[in-house]
Amino acid sequence: MPTRVRIFIDFWNFQLSWNEFHARRGSRQLVRIPWWPQLPTVLVRRIADDAVYAGTHVYASHNGGPTDQKLRRFFNVMDGFTGYDVILKERAPRSPSRCPNPGCHRPISTCPHCQLPIERTVEKGIDTALATDLIRFGLDGHYDRAILIAADADHVPAVEFLGNRAKQITHAWFRGQAMELRNACWEHVHLDDMMPELLGWPVERENRAA
Repeated sequence: MPTRVRIFIDFWNFQLSWNEFHARRGSRQLVRIPWWPQLPTVLVRRIADDAVYAGTHVYASHNGGPTDQKLRRFFNVMDGFTGYDVILKERAPRSPSRCPNPGCHRPISTCPHCQLPIERTVEKGIDTALATDLIRFGLDGHYDRAILIAADADHVPAVEFLGNRAKQITHAWFRGQAMELRNACWEHVHLDDMMPELLGWPVERENRAA
């Protein structure tokens, strides 16, 4: 029987860390994540010789309103990629920052320079949705191996729960980061090492940048 592999991705965690990785390497332009077909193809190929792609779940948030229309269209396109399921949640308003002076402690709701309102939002339910699906799809037998692209240590309990039930989770992340989550998983792979395959770089270029 082939090894069925599902991929679970914390979108903003991944996207921001991807941007930082390439910025540190001197990229002056945005390097796009090759969501399809390179990302799942390269990842699944790293798991086992008999591995087959069983789907990708992407967990993301947005602010809502007209300013995020382009972003929501992007997620709608992604949702149409083969095997992709995008779980999208609207961010919740967050209380404004307050002056740290004990004699004041008043809310700071506008920028002191441009006088425009400061909007603060926070993700709600993204980590919970990812962890719940990781467990649910695993216990329901929808994958044999899972690849987790995330850095948040909040996922450690879910990974350990599945590990105690003989479900193997592979952590895919950047070298030297997210060590707590990496160590909780069955194994790990470094996204750094996959850049030649993901982006079509010559191997020599990756070696020079290392």
